[in-house]
Amino acid sequence: MRSIFKYFMIITGISLFLAACDKAEDIPVYGKGTAPQLSASSTTIAPAPSDSNSVALTLNWSDPKHATDSSNVKYTIEIDSSGKNFTSAVSKVVMGSRTVSFTAKELNAILLGYGYPLNVPVDLAVMVISSY
Repeated sequence: MRSIFKYFMIITGISLFLAACDKAEDIPVYGKGTAPQLSASSTTIAPAPSDSNSVALTLNWSDPKHATDSSNVKYTIEIDSSGKNFTSAVSKVVMGSRTVSFTAKELNAILLGYGYPLNVPVDLAVMVISSY
């Protein structure tokens, strides 16, 4: 009797396990898109502290052609000292738009964070990362 009960429980367990499995629908696969090309409004910028609220730099980039609505695309702008491979980059996230502006105050804060003096042009590396 004990043996029959044991087999009954095993068969019931296997039946419940197999009945509970449900095949999920196919997950959509999207293409990788292309790397966005970044362009700047100016290549030499040395914002003075007195211009803190004015726009000092505007960055634009091309459409990465992701297989989704452009409002779902997240762009991360990274700025770092030239030659540092973005190891200590400052990031700014933009959703859905392919342009971003930096005020003189924001740029001066970034430059001071890297130890650069104000109102002196320095080499910075900028890149944009797109994802959805």
